[in-house]
Amino acid sequence: MKLLLWTLGALAGVVLAAGVTYAASSLSTQRIGISSEPVSAGQELAPKATASRTPTPTPKPKTRKKRTPTPTATPQPTASAIPTRAPTVDDNGGGSDRHGSGGSGGHGSDD
Repeated sequence: MKLLLWTLGALAGVVLAAGVTYAASSLSTQRIGISSEPVSAGQELAPKATASRTPTPTPKPKTRKKRTPTPTATPQPTASAIPTRAPTVDDNGGGSDRHGSGGSGGHGSDD
């Protein structure tokens, strides 16, 4: 009885796999998008050709008089700031290295 159930299950699996394969192949052969349309399909969407017009002359830009720049006052130099030392940063993880963890600062050691 077990052998018959296993055989029926195996056959059902093969039939299911064949059905899925057939469905996938039928999806890939469908024509979709622009490729399914003939080349002349977009002819109606293009604007109709009109008689050529004579181009309108472009107006010439007006010439402007150049102004002479007005002299500006030269800024007086100001006193420079006094440089200060940057604070030192302790980046050892906040812990001391007393436990022999190999300098990892006590984070993530595999002791």
